[in-house]
Amino acid sequence: MLHEFFLMLVSSLIVEPAQAEFSSRLAQLGAPPAIIRDVSSCVSAAHPVLARVYSEDPVHGVITGIRIWTGMTTYQAVLQAEVPACKPALEAARPYLGSEVG
Repeated sequence: MLHEFFLMLVSSLIVEPAQAEFSSRLAQLGAPPAIIRDVSSCVSAAHPVLARVYSEDPVHGVITGIRIWTGMTTYQAVLQAEVPACKPALEAARPYLGSEVG
């Protein structure tokens, strides 16, 4: 039950907003469809990984949520740090997202 709770929180506080931000920014900045698709797939695949990480360390999850909400970190930075499988997609998107990745 706790895992489902974290899945819901991660989805509503990180995955859905990140998906929307990446999609709109990449499309607006003229990123190729393949890059948009790869980043979108990465964010979707990150959902269960982040839920597991934050259910194992709830304090880390809360702190990460607060840091995103206050602008102290970005979705890119969180995905880069917490979901190593996202690094290639985020690196490919770097020219369109700016220096926030990495």
